[in-house]
Amino acid sequence: MIIDSDAHVEESVETWSYLPPEFYPFRPIPIVFPEDTCFGERNAAWVIDYKLRHFAATPTLMKQAREKGVPIPIQEMKDVGGRLDCMDDLGIDRQVVFPSVWLGCLAETEELEAALAKSYNQFMATQCGKSAGRLWYVAVVTWRRPDLAVQEIRRVKEEGCVAGIFARGLEWDIPLSHPALRPIFEEAERQDLPIAVHVGNGSSPTISRMFEGIPRPPIGSFPHPLGDGLISAPYVLHAFRQILGSELLEDFPKLRVGFLEAGSDWTVRLVKGLRARKGAKVDQWLGERVFVSCGVNDELPFIMSKLGEDFLMTATDFPHADASRQDRLAEGLLRRGDLGEITVEKILSKNPRRFFRF
Repeated sequence: MIIDSDAHVEESVETWSYLPPEFYPFRPIPIVFPEDTCFGERNAAWVIDYKLRHFAATPTLMKQAREKGVPIPIQEMKDVGGRLDCMDDLGIDRQVVFPSVWLGCLAETEELEAALAKSYNQFMATQCGKSAGRLWYVAVVTWRRPDLAVQEIRRVKEEGCVAGIFARGLEWDIPLSHPALRPIFEEAERQDLPIAVHVGNGSSPTISRMFEGIPRPPIGSFPHPLGDGLISAPYVLHAFRQILGSELLEDFPKLRVGFLEAGSDWTVRLVKGLRARKGAKVDQWLGERVFVSCGVNDELPFIMSKLGEDFLMTATDFPHADASRQDRLAEGLLRRGDLGEITVEKILSKNPRRFFRF
């Protein structure tokens, strides 16, 4: 069974169709810009909580979405049958779907964020439920309100089709190891759902504001730091050190944590530093409770020579069209020529099955 550990949905208006009546006036509204503006092909955005949300939160009305070669209803998870056909074409048996709009901070109002998360989760559970067990999703919760997050974790577990709980490397400037967030980890452990730490632009509003003063250059002269992931992957590395270096894995002995879309070349360096603080238990966690999503072209033989091969997974990033996208995972790993079939099977099947409890 080949498992795609990190695919995506591009959220649509229907994603918010489960909002309760009192929040319906605050539903996300998509807007479109002319195609000849400074936004170029990313010529659409959401208006949420009185603000324009553009980076990592762009609706499929934009020109770039139409040029991906994947029909919009498939990107938006409205055409489940078409999505399964795409998986068949890519050689994927099971796909774990992550959000796209939630890669950024979505709403300053905590109650609105919680309502949007619940609607998103309900939409995803409904659509994944049509896939005969092939599509699963990671649920979104409001980390700033652990009480509401715990309630939502319990609800989505009962609903079904949920594979984990979504987190970014920082949650609204709060490190994941902060004591206030412990109830979320406790409930995730109780419900046997892993925490899936994913890259996310804008998960630190403070850092994002640092880039507001950057002079806007001529179109296309250089990428904006918030637009190409320059400050999102380091959040995942920060979370790795925070979680493994804290007492979380010791206090919650059944908790599993994964770190996704940041590559894996950094793991040897960080684990070496963590060993000095935590000792041999760090190596015991890898592959049992701690997992990392690797790129097809990462320095895998070196990494596995230092840390083993039981903690690595990989993913397509489908249907995103950025540098993290890698289709036909099995072909890509075998084409390298330096990985055995048993190792490839672990990365594509055995390891993600243990992480997600498939």
